[in-house]
Amino acid sequence: MARSSLSQSLPPTSKKASYATAKKDEIVLEFDQPVAWIDALASQFYLDGEAGQVASGRVSGNLLTLKLTAPASAKSITYLTDKKWDPKSLLYGKNGLAALTERAPANRTSS
Repeated sequence: MARSSLSQSLPPTSKKASYATAKKDEIVLEFDQPVAWIDALASQFYLDGEAGQVASGRVSGNLLTLKLTAPASAKSITYLTDKKWDPKSLLYGKNGLAALTERAPANRTSS
C-alpha cells in the first residue's frame, strides 16, 4: 500500500507538542495531517490532567494552536479522557477519521 493511501486510512496522530512562545499561553500541536477545529473541542484537552485550561483553538494546515486561559507550565497535554468526552466533540483529520486519545509532553517552546 502506498504511503499516501495508508495515511488516508489512519486517524490523525500528533507528532509534537510545544509552547508557542516563552509566555506559555499557547500550545502548538503538530499532526501528521491537517485537522479540523470546532470550539467544543476546548473542553477535551487537559494540561497535566486538569480540565478548563484551553480557551480556544485555531488550525493552520497540520498545526493546531491552543490558546490557554492563562500562562501555564504544564509538562503534558492530553486529548480526551475516560472521565468526560463527547462523541460530538472529536478532533477529525482531513480524511474524516477522529484522532485517538493521546498524551504528549508539552515542555518545549517553539522557535
